[in-house]
Amino acid sequence: MLFNSIPFLIFFSVVYLLYWAIPKEFRKYFLLVSGISFYAYFSLALTIHFLIVISINYLLYRKIQVNPSKFWIGLTVSLNLINLGFFKYVYFFSRVLADVTSYPFFAQVPNLIHIALPLAISFYTFQVIAAAVDTYRNPNLPTVKVEDYFLFVAFFPVLIAGPIMRMSDFFPNLEKLTPNKEKMYRASYLMMSGLVKKVLVADPMSLTISPVFNSPAEYDSFSLFIAGICYSIQVFSDFSGLTDMARSVALFLGFETPENFKAPFFSTSGRELWKRWHITLSFWLRDYIYFPLGGSKKGELRTYLNLIIIMTLGGFWHGADYTFICWGFYWGVILAGERFLEGKLGLKLTPEKNKFLIVIKAMIVFVLFSISGLMFRSNNASNMVDHFHGIFTHFSFSLEQLLLGSQNEWLVSATSLLGEGSSFRYLHIENLERIFYTSFAVLLFHHIQYVPEFWEKIRKHDVWLVPVLGVVTIFLLATLSQDGGEFIYYRF
Repeated sequence: MLFNSIPFLIFFSVVYLLYWAIPKEFRKYFLLVSGISFYAYFSLALTIHFLIVISINYLLYRKIQVNPSKFWIGLTVSLNLINLGFFKYVYFFSRVLADVTSYPFFAQVPNLIHIALPLAISFYTFQVIAAAVDTYRNPNLPTVKVEDYFLFVAFFPVLIAGPIMRMSDFFPNLEKLTPNKEKMYRASYLMMSGLVKKVLVADPMSLTISPVFNSPAEYDSFSLFIAGICYSIQVFSDFSGLTDMARSVALFLGFETPENFKAPFFSTSGRELWKRWHITLSFWLRDYIYFPLGGSKKGELRTYLNLIIIMTLGGFWHGADYTFICWGFYWGVILAGERFLEGKLGLKLTPEKNKFLIVIKAMIVFVLFSISGLMFRSNNASNMVDHFHGIFTHFSFSLEQLLLGSQNEWLVSATSLLGEGSSFRYLHIENLERIFYTSFAVLLFHHIQYVPEFWEKIRKHDVWLVPVLGVVTIFLLATLSQDGGEFIYYRF
């Protein structure tokens, strides 16, 4: 069930009304049943797998708490990674083996076994690993009851795409399951924000760039480059919109969840960007991979290597394809390069006072992000190579000039009989006017996150502002929405 779908609207309406109608002491049990039902809507068979995974992890969590040894934490992490690896990466590794060995059997693996990807496996795997590691590091934390642990993992508002919750984020909420007017207002703003981002910004941009990414060999250099800019707008609006809706649903139920975005495109360095983009994942990678690898305490070269490792693993976590590995490695090199230039050479890469330079540097970081988006969005490695090759070679008239140079002028001229212009030119991206209004929307949402105190001034008018903006949002959705797809991060 997508948050912007009719089934979810019906599901959540029923859950919300019953949730606040029942006595407080039964609410968390009702939420647990709701979370399992939410998962079962996706797949009943995989729901059984989901419950087995939670059960095993709870038993291991209790074992770690009683006996915080390396054996038990190692077993817990290993079992979860094996579970994730089997469902998400078997096809990828079989493709790697097929590419390396050229042995036909490996190429046939997808035809021999069918593996369905469990809903939210990437997110709940990281969540239960964090719970186990935190318990190992501090076994004196209060014991979590079995029903609370199940709810922690199966909490449906953040289940499908985060934010990645930790025990310290989640369990304090269980003591505050009472109606709160301020939370309801904030939840309403987040829901409106998420719907506008997804339906009115991300979906139209997806329709603009999908043809380019599907057939990069057919488009000109400008279109191939600008597709990265457009995808940055789309992926921010799509993922932050999903996060807004998830946090909104959680707030309607009385739960505070961590922020996952904070004006990332206003960042003036790659390091700052990853403190503002997918925040819960960035800090997860830092706390559970970067620090255990030694962080920055084992010398400069090791620090650079650690940065490249965690970003490459972060890319691989996103998807089982060469494209995601390239994306992660690309960002690892950028972060390591920034650290080398600033720490080793003493160059000041991040302006602090000159507003003009701050804007220029933010634009540079945005372009770097957009270039990485070409890797992230490419359908496969072959398309990714075609895309980058085309940026430097697919000039508007290059095909036409190639034919003219081969004494085929008559063929170029003949195509004009079929329509206006020559058929021997690369295609050009359409509907670029969308970039202007979607860019304005992205800047507006960034300003709201970057300067919250400016917008807090109008919160005293919540009592009439929320219903008015709600009506406006419904009107805009009804009149301007276009056919879009599922959330980008829904499949991870």
